[in-house]
Amino acid sequence: MQPLLNPFDRFREICISAPSTIKDLLPLIDFLEAFPEQITEESLIHLVGITALGIAKSPQGGLWDGRNWLFIRGTPPKNPTTPGSEWLCLPWAHVDKGFGHLVVKVPESIPALELLLSISAPLLAWHRLEKMRTDQNRALALHVSRLNTLFELTKHFGMEEIENRKDIVHHFANTLAGEFMIQRILALDVNGTVILGKGLGVIPDSLDDDALEDLIKAKELSFSAELKDQDHSHGFIYLANSAKGPLSDEDKLFLQTLFHITSSHLSALKLRESRIQAIKLEKDMELARNIQRRILPQKLPEPDSWQCVAANLPYDAVGGDLYDLWIAQDAEQGDRLHVIIGDISGKGLPASLMMTQLSAFLRVMADRRVNNWGRLAQRLNALMNEVRDRNRYSTLFAASINPVTGDLRYLNGGHNPPILVPGNGGPARRLCATGPVIGLLPDAVYREGHEEMAPGDVLVLFTDGLVEAQDTDGLEFGDDKIISVAQTLLKASADEIFEQVFVETFSHAQESGFRDDLTLLIIKRCEDNIHL
Repeated sequence: MQPLLNPFDRFREICISAPSTIKDLLPLIDFLEAFPEQITEESLIHLVGITALGIAKSPQGGLWDGRNWLFIRGTPPKNPTTPGSEWLCLPWAHVDKGFGHLVVKVPESIPALELLLSISAPLLAWHRLEKMRTDQNRALALHVSRLNTLFELTKHFGMEEIENRKDIVHHFANTLAGEFMIQRILALDVNGTVILGKGLGVIPDSLDDDALEDLIKAKELSFSAELKDQDHSHGFIYLANSAKGPLSDEDKLFLQTLFHITSSHLSALKLRESRIQAIKLEKDMELARNIQRRILPQKLPEPDSWQCVAANLPYDAVGGDLYDLWIAQDAEQGDRLHVIIGDISGKGLPASLMMTQLSAFLRVMADRRVNNWGRLAQRLNALMNEVRDRNRYSTLFAASINPVTGDLRYLNGGHNPPILVPGNGGPARRLCATGPVIGLLPDAVYREGHEEMAPGDVLVLFTDGLVEAQDTDGLEFGDDKIISVAQTLLKASADEIFEQVFVETFSHAQESGFRDDLTLLIIKRCEDNIHL
């Protein structure tokens, strides 16, 4: 019994026994069989060029991108796009994306060449898209990893085992080695006493200027920085180059963050036990606040004839409230405005860290058009159940708005129902829950809700810190007052409605104050956004 042929060998056998025109397809079979093995764009381009010359049975030709030869064999023509009668020049493109031209010295057109280009162009476009997605995922993974590094570093510094500066510097050095692959590290205090010598062999307990200079030269310690804060200098760190190569600007910024954190904890060791705890908490909160400040949008997108305004007031230095707005691009069906608001259970740094994870997941999962928000919520709920801290969870409202038609699709995972106030004076509608909170029940089921925003309609989104604000008698602000403000100001701008809701809230709770994070977001479709 003859062994079974794979599909490519079977196709090749048929072509060999077929007429000569079919045999021209043999190189295409070889191309399709070899394509999955090409892991770089350069190797894919090389494969296209070699295959094209094989089809044309020509020793001269190449791929021209308009400025350079991506692939060339033999002597190229002086003018690639108008090479002359003995040459063939074919465009290499996919949809509206042009990659260049195939230029081959051949007396007449060969259909198999055009077929090769029509096959290879979308493959190259797909390859580039996959590389872009891989790079984006890698960057996101790096950010999440570094957030975890910061959290683990500060967490480790807070342990009872950290009793002296050597413990702090030792853990700092291990973090550098793990994060940047720096294998040789020297740490000295201000008097030249060696605190740490990692990867340097046997060195003296103390180094004067000459000995230090000789050691730096012998061990190629090319980077130095002072471990200090505003009040104290704790010494100096000398580092060898990273095994990964030169550090990027982002790497250097993160390295400085690690230096600052380490210096802060060295300062904390100089204070009394109560003061140590206070400073540690203050630094942690400052770090989390900066992270949170970068996560919340600095500028809100506003499609034509739409107005958006939002603000977040954390109860502590950092909060667990989340909001985000961005334009999700969709070339085929039109861009959409994506809106997110959520509330992490608890307060402070743990809530802020979970907020960071939730924000990162949402940005990745909803960066493009979302076909069904209910199914997205189920995937998100599964992810958050894997990474959440103990019983921490989040309420979440996420929506997608078509700026042209006002179509609004959403999910509400246990969040305070946003209020849709019609511009025609009709009754307000609450966008109630379509599923439970995120990150608590692993097998929870979610569905997608749907509404329409007509010209003049106002959508008010908020967290419970606003509606649960109490006056001196313990009476909550509630959402009826929000509806009243919006209905009174139907002709006003989103900014005016936003300001008046805050005025009413602060007036209600002026003596009692707020007891939770507070977030308010107003989206208005203006009257002139009318499409017949």
